[in-house]
Amino acid sequence: MTDRSPVMPLREVLGSITFLYIAKYVAMLSAAVFLFQGAIYAYFSYTSFRQLSDSIVDELDTLKIIYSGQSLGGVEQYILDQLASSSVHRFSYLVTDGEGNKLAGDLPPVPSYREFDDGWLGFEMALQEWGEAVDVDFLARPIQLGDSYRAIVARDYDDVVERAQLVFRTLFRAMIATLILGIIGGFFSASYTLRRVGRLNRELSRIVASAPDERLSAEEERGYVRQLALVMNGILDQMESLMQGVRRVSDNIAHDLRTPLTRMRNQLSQLRDHSPQGAALDSVIEDCDELLSSFNALLRISTLESGSRLKGGAEVDLRTLLGDVVELYEPLAQDRGIVLDLDVPGPGQCRGEADLLFQMFTNLLDNAVKYTPQDGRISVSLEQLPAGEQGRHLVVIGDSGPGIPAGERENVFRRFYRVESSRGEQPGHGLGLSLAQAIAQYHHGSLELEDNNPGLQVRVYLP
Repeated sequence: MTDRSPVMPLREVLGSITFLYIAKYVAMLSAAVFLFQGAIYAYFSYTSFRQLSDSIVDELDTLKIIYSGQSLGGVEQYILDQLASSSVHRFSYLVTDGEGNKLAGDLPPVPSYREFDDGWLGFEMALQEWGEAVDVDFLARPIQLGDSYRAIVARDYDDVVERAQLVFRTLFRAMIATLILGIIGGFFSASYTLRRVGRLNRELSRIVASAPDERLSAEEERGYVRQLALVMNGILDQMESLMQGVRRVSDNIAHDLRTPLTRMRNQLSQLRDHSPQGAALDSVIEDCDELLSSFNALLRISTLESGSRLKGGAEVDLRTLLGDVVELYEPLAQDRGIVLDLDVPGPGQCRGEADLLFQMFTNLLDNAVKYTPQDGRISVSLEQLPAGEQGRHLVVIGDSGPGIPAGERENVFRRFYRVESSRGEQPGHGLGLSLAQAIAQYHHGSLELEDNNPGLQVRVYLP
């Protein structure tokens, strides 16, 4: 199945567990890269300056060897040769006598030295580079040549600093690139995962709402999403098995009790016709009729909730059907002084089973008449909905009765459930709304309860 779901909202992706996990991982990885970068920079700087200092010490050793063999003249000649060997020489030199007078080298006789540990010196000197004076930092170390002379060998370390900075910049950019690419990759990974889970969620909602015999498709999924689909399929299998067991028990009880009850009712009816006390049996027969009605409703609900949904059906004119329902209850409403309004501006053609739809609306209108007080008002209306709504047709039945508290509206769709305040006021078995909801769902519709201010408003959506 190709996932054609829309792009996930940005806020939903950024707030997802997948993205937050990846963001934390990238942050920890970036911190590790930063520490690694600092360690490399410190190691590179240390080794570079160590090589620099070692080269200066080696050059000083060379001057000492030359001085011991060729005296001061040999040292001066060596320095001249070194300075003249290339335009960019490696070392800078200064040889002074005991009074500090310059004898050889390219360093000024009295530079502003900074003294470090172990006899090392540092100073800054302006050099000509591309026709401009550039301040360059030097690392130097002095040495005594015999008893009368002092030599200093220096080397600039700007190239070392530049190389260290280059390494630092390279590693820093690599860390930034890792962070950015990780966040971008995490965003797309989280978006992809949410689309997969969202598809399963939509498919699961559809199965629960209208196709309990179907299962989630896990063939194209991989990883934990596939495992999630398989687990959910197992849960659906177990739920279906449990529901079938409950329905089987309920149906068996209803079937087993309906047959002897029907037989008893017929016998009572015959007894009433041949007994002088037949009037006393009328209430017993009425109780039998009510029980039979409950059993029939229970079996009808079980059949409608068995997982099947309307396929095909016939064209039903809702305007005509609602008119028949209102006409059926109009005399009862007039006897109680209830105003019964019908507002059906135009035809409403839908596909369905007319007898089931008629039973659904009679159940709803019967409840409205039953709970609307004397001189109250009941309205029945039909509205055509625009495309994209819950259905193409909306039937609203509103009354001016006591209504149903918001906390009880979900419960009243349960079988045999009745609001506590209505138990002693009106007769009933608590199956009317359950049957109405089952019929609506069988027709791919839905049923909602809202306030009518005052009273209850039942909204039936049909395709």
